[in-house]
Parts: sequence; C-alpha cells; structure tokens
Amino acid sequence: MNVLLDTCALLALADGSLPDRASAALRQAAEAHVSSVTAWEIAIKHAAGKLRLTESPADWFAGLLEHYDLLEAPLQASVACAAALLPPIHRDPFDRVIVALAQARGLVVLTSDEHICQYPGVTTRW
Repeated sequence: MNVLLDTCALLALADGSLPDRASAALRQAAEAHVSSVTAWEIAIKHAAGKLRLTESPADWFAGLLEHYDLLEAPLQASVACAAALLPPIHRDPFDRVIVALAQARGLVVLTSDEHICQYPGVTTRW
C-alpha cells in the first residue's frame, strides 16, 4: 500500500498530532507521497497569516519531505484535467487534485476530510 498525505495530514505529521490509524498507514506504506499542490496550499495559508512557520514554506516543505522520506508528487497535466472533471462532491481545487492523484496512482489518502472518500476508487485513513 502506498499513501498520499493531504495538507491536514502533513500539518498533523509536522506537529506530532497525526492520529494512530494514519500513523500506522504511513509506517506500513512502501511509499508515502505529498502533492506539490500541498506546498502551494501551505504557502497560501502562510502568506495569509493563517499558518505560522519557523522558516519559509518552501524550506519547511522540503525539510518535511527529507525528514520523513516523503516523495513529492508533481502536478501533472493529466491529473489537473482529471481533477476538473470530478463530480462536485468537493469544491476545493487542492482537494480535487488530491482525489485525482489518488485515483490515478491507486494511493490511500491520509486525511480528516470526510468528502474525499466519497469519490469512487478513493480510500482514506485517519
């Protein structure tokens, strides 16, 4: 099983509050991915003053990837287009990309978002 951390999961991992089920899935995963759009969302939250970081969002993101051996999943055009075609269960474009990426790669999504698991072919852990 390979996993994909969404923004809330990455923030929880960073502050040590990732729930047990999600932590277990992360430990058992052969690969753990984080979408590049998560870095974008983190940077937006930081710029808006909604998220305090001790370093720049780019350095923070890169540091977490390295520390936890996470793989960055770049936004591919095929995933972006698939996200736009998803049914309107979720309106957040970042989460729609997470869904499309999980569907394309068969990843289990670590998230607290209850809407994400409503998409066909998407499994979540939290």
